[in-house]
Amino acid sequence: MGRNLKVSEPEEILRKGLSQMRTADGDIPVPEDLGQMIERTVDRELGRRRSRMRLVASISSVAVAAVIAAVALIMPADTYEPKDTFEDPALAYAETVRALEMVGVNLGKGLSKAGNSMDRAGSMISETIETVNSKVNKK
Repeated sequence: MGRNLKVSEPEEILRKGLSQMRTADGDIPVPEDLGQMIERTVDRELGRRRSRMRLVASISSVAVAAVIAAVALIMPADTYEPKDTFEDPALAYAETVRALEMVGVNLGKGLSKAGNSMDRAGSMISETIETVNSKVNKK
């Protein structure tokens, strides 16, 4: 059925195949501008890849803009209109005066405290300047 191969026959077959491959490599013509051809091919492929990336970036930008526009159109605009709380204008005026008086009283308290703090700061600065002058004049 099968051929009986001696131990040395597979090695011989392998050796012959390798020698044929070596001689075949020498017979293959190599173009002189092979390196330039490879560089052009690489540059062309990189250019395609860059243009694809630009295309993806452009499409992504357009998609994001479309999503933002869609959300802006879908979301209802806030149309808050204050409601009148008083039926009687005289009552509304009286309530406004009361609210402004309360703001005035609180503002007066705050200005008074700020004035007192400024007075204390001014007196502390004066004392510090007097102390520094007395120390300088003693020397």
